[in-house]
Amino acid sequence: MTFSGEWAFVKSENMEKFLLAVGAPPDVAAKSETFVTTLNCSKDGDYYVITITGPQGKTIEQKFKEGEPFTESVGPIGKERTAVAMIGDDGGMAIKGVEDDSVVELRKISPSGDEMITIFTKPSVEEIGKRFFKRV
Repeated sequence: MTFSGEWAFVKSENMEKFLLAVGAPPDVAAKSETFVTTLNCSKDGDYYVITITGPQGKTIEQKFKEGEPFTESVGPIGKERTAVAMIGDDGGMAIKGVEDDSVVELRKISPSGDEMITIFTKPSVEEIGKRFFKRV
């Protein structure tokens, strides 16, 4: 699994505009550009585990099996039933809500393997948000 390991937040691009476009509260969207998190990604049998640690040590764990719906905490948008699918040989992963017009979260690993970019899109929204992480 290419994205295994610990990842530290580096920067965001256009997250505030994206979150406002998808309906997040303005105060939450404003904090999104500098919201520092670390990700710890691993695999437990057939399950992928992503542990997200935010400010003040708040932790969210997402455990899911490829292609099976699971409940994901999506920050300012609330909880949403989602499905996950692995894409490509580079270990990239897409997480998409099962509802029509849901937010899509695409994680891509750089060819060097030391950078992960998370790209947020929604079919009905023109804005695209990005968060960049470096392997620790």
